[in-house]
Amino acid sequence: MSFKSRRLFRAAVLAGALAPFAAFTPATALAQETAVPSPQAEPGQNQPGAVAEEPQPTNALDVHGLVGVDFPTHYISRGLVLEDQGFIAQPYFELGFTLHQDEDAGLSKVTAFGGIWNSLHSQHTDAGLAIADPDTGDRPGVTTDMWYEFDWYVGLSFDFAKAWNLNLSYWEFISPNQGFGTSKNWQAKVSYNDAELWGKDGFALKPYGVVFLETDGKAGSGSDEGIYVELGIEPTIYTVDKDGDYPLALSVPAKVGLGFSDFYEDDEALGYIAVGLKGSVPLAFMPARYGAWSASAGVYYYFYGDGVDDFNEGTGDGDDDIVGSVGISMTF
Repeated sequence: MSFKSRRLFRAAVLAGALAPFAAFTPATALAQETAVPSPQAEPGQNQPGAVAEEPQPTNALDVHGLVGVDFPTHYISRGLVLEDQGFIAQPYFELGFTLHQDEDAGLSKVTAFGGIWNSLHSQHTDAGLAIADPDTGDRPGVTTDMWYEFDWYVGLSFDFAKAWNLNLSYWEFISPNQGFGTSKNWQAKVSYNDAELWGKDGFALKPYGVVFLETDGKAGSGSDEGIYVELGIEPTIYTVDKDGDYPLALSVPAKVGLGFSDFYEDDEALGYIAVGLKGSVPLAFMPARYGAWSASAGVYYYFYGDGVDDFNEGTGDGDDDIVGSVGISMTF
């Protein structure tokens, strides 16, 4: 495939466009990983369940929030490498409203949530790509060169059967700098907190599954709206200074991304496999009245499948990548 063909292919994919949960980078992350879903980005994003895992300040209200920013070396969305150069910042904000809570009930908690997630790129690599001239490739100037992505989402979260959570949410991915076309999607995420099965040492696999439906526009690399499935775990393997003011929790997030019904190119199933090592620590020096602050850092290995090969070849990435991410977040 020639360079020009790759660029035209990439423009077509991104024109329908996009995607960090890992590390959640917060979270999400997302956006990931609380009772909320994860934003586009990987690895640094907030994920459903993320807020619940962060240190929580005293808050008698039925309104809780999450705010933070991640700084990854790559912006990878569902296996697609969207940026791997320059400075990348991914700020996010989320609010949750408790609608029902009864620890003794089968349905113990219902939360409505909504939030935003962004990706800012110093290189402006894809600015104007979605509106480039199809013949010459020339891109008109845009006034928001750095602001590659803006996502907004709303949804409902259900805690049930003591250890299970179901998140149902609607997402829109928008590119202020016209790097890709708007994408509209629905997501369902089921997660299970298996901590009680392992005793009191804090270990848990925390398995989860995500089903993501494209309804208008593309978040994958295929030719038509499809279905994305993600399966993952994030076991905490060790906590340094567990009883101290600054316990450092070490976890090993791992996940696989699969595509169906033309989510990935050539209707290939495997998008990527990722595994990492993440450390997170509460920032106990911050007064409780300012919320519960924490910092995280991680390194992740990505192996790319046939579903993203051609797309990532256009960005110069090979069969795999090593990705780093650091972030800071606050919950209230």
